[in-house]
Amino acid sequence: MTRGTRSRWRRLALVLALAAALGTGLGGCLDANVPSAAPTTVPSPEPTPVTTTYQLGTQVWYAGLVVTVDRVTATLDARGGIVEVLVGVANPSADAAELNAAFTLLAGGTRVEPTRDSRVPEVPGSGSVAAVLTFELQRIPSVDDAILEIGTSPAHLGRVPLTPRAGTAVSFKPVELNLGGTATASSLKVTLQGGLLRWDLPDWSQELDASLQALTLTYDVTYAGDFAGGLAFTGENVALRLPDGTVISARRDGHSQSVELVGARKTKKGLFSRFEIPAGLTGSFALVIKNAGTTKTIAFAIGG
Repeated sequence: MTRGTRSRWRRLALVLALAAALGTGLGGCLDANVPSAAPTTVPSPEPTPVTTTYQLGTQVWYAGLVVTVDRVTATLDARGGIVEVLVGVANPSADAAELNAAFTLLAGGTRVEPTRDSRVPEVPGSGSVAAVLTFELQRIPSVDDAILEIGTSPAHLGRVPLTPRAGTAVSFKPVELNLGGTATASSLKVTLQGGLLRWDLPDWSQELDASLQALTLTYDVTYAGDFAGGLAFTGENVALRLPDGTVISARRDGHSQSVELVGARKTKKGLFSRFEIPAGLTGSFALVIKNAGTTKTIAFAIGG
């Protein structure tokens, strides 16, 4: 091998050695910049909402209207969800009316108000409407123990449990009383025909305070005298005696007491007086008849 050939081989070997050194350094730098692979985390599955439907058909009499809670549909998981309440509202009166009552869902120890879009439209006279009320629940997985509350304190509150676990309904259904009896005070004869207990004032579209209920007594009035001008029958001629002996007059609201001119030897049928009495009061009552300085009573009982 000639001297020139040996020189070329030395230069080639030097180039190869330098290339090898540079490749090792670059490889080290590249390796330092490449992140190591992290262990893969398996994602947790999302909770699957469960839809439960409660067929109810429960009615509540409120402020002169009849509210029927037809169906409740709950779509919930551990995070909560949506509860939709289908209600129907019937209006027995001839005039249009609005249901001025709040709806509240009591579930899991929490009071939940409906969404802003949830509302009951005006109810036409002698008609009915339907509405869906939506409640958004947070971290409440079930409404099996829930109660739909209708009304606002301090007025009476209707209660509609979704299942028997939540208790019994409070409906305020009017109670017809089978009453009778006759009393004559001087020339005024009154024959008691019946009674009705309510917890609202339908003619005012108003729910009574929770401490009160309304007792309406209906009766026929006969004027046995012969005065041609007849007898002016008013609230001064009747009163109600409570079980404790207290005597009260009919409500002075312009709607709660019949005022009639009864002709000589004539009878006016279907007159009435509406009294406010303590809620839940039972015992011996009496309709008090007053005329020409004479007082008579017609005794009757409620409950017990």
